[in-house]
Amino acid sequence: MPHPSSCPPGLLALLAPWLALAAHLSLSSQAGDRRAVPVEKPPGVKGRTLILLDVNPKSPVRITSENFLSLQLDPSIIHDGWLDFLSSRRLVTLARGLAPAFLRFAGKRTDFLQFQNLKNPAKSRGGPGPDYYLKNYEDDIVRSDIALDKQKGCKIAQHPDIMLELQREKAAQMHLVLLKEQFSNTYSNLTLTARSLDKLYNFADCSGLHLIFALNALRRNPNNAWNSSNALSLLKYSASKKYNISWELGNEPNNYRTLTGRTVNGSQLGKDYIQLKSLLQLIRTYARASLYGPNIGRPRKNVIALLEGFMKVAGRTVDAVTWQQ
Repeated sequence: MPHPSSCPPGLLALLAPWLALAAHLSLSSQAGDRRAVPVEKPPGVKGRTLILLDVNPKSPVRITSENFLSLQLDPSIIHDGWLDFLSSRRLVTLARGLAPAFLRFAGKRTDFLQFQNLKNPAKSRGGPGPDYYLKNYEDDIVRSDIALDKQKGCKIAQHPDIMLELQREKAAQMHLVLLKEQFSNTYSNLTLTARSLDKLYNFADCSGLHLIFALNALRRNPNNAWNSSNALSLLKYSASKKYNISWELGNEPNNYRTLTGRTVNGSQLGKDYIQLKSLLQLIRTYARASLYGPNIGRPRKNVIALLEGFMKVAGRTVDAVTWQQ
């Protein structure tokens, strides 16, 4: 551990409260000296005590994962087109500076995402779509300087300025569409093609990030049980490519009533996670893959009830309990 004098003052200011907290927590189990020192009272102040702590840096109270801190990509990047630029040399170089870390592919549009196992749906219909110049690695090779990165063996692109300008125009237009959906609380379905999944995984793997993919939890049968057919198609495809992925199911299930008018309680969500775990165990590539959830948000009374119901059913099914604020 560097000596404090070698740290920038701003960093010390940020670390000081956490060091004090860690020291306080460790006092009950570690030998140390804690003594109260009276402090002269300023006028108008009833009393004040300064606590001096001896910190033992060789015995940590808790150890965080090497992947802390991590990052997230929202599926809306499929809509606005930026997913097709994840092979950018500049982006990959910057992302490598964050490694090791998790890359969570999830967000509000997770539960409107459907997988389509077609490399190029536009070509399969007999002609190029309006974004043909952005959709394919073959097109990227023509319009960009793509080369195999010798260190990782993945595809890296140097996109020309004209291509970036076209993308910025498209993204600006799609941003208005996404804002309209958000304000009207009416969301359209998103299609993730096999090619798009390839690009997403290429970015994560090339950047040294571990991908966590959140599956659509709102595909439901009439009895409100999770319909896993589309998820199974995605799992089989990614397994055929030997993609190393961890999994989640859904995003903020406590918000489903607001999004779609449908409610999934904690008990049902727990059963859905058990179903997903069974699917993973049937696929050799993912038999030991990590499963996280339920990714609730805003831990208020009704949300806590959802979490408790989930934990009673699937508490031993997940590898870690997730929530967001």
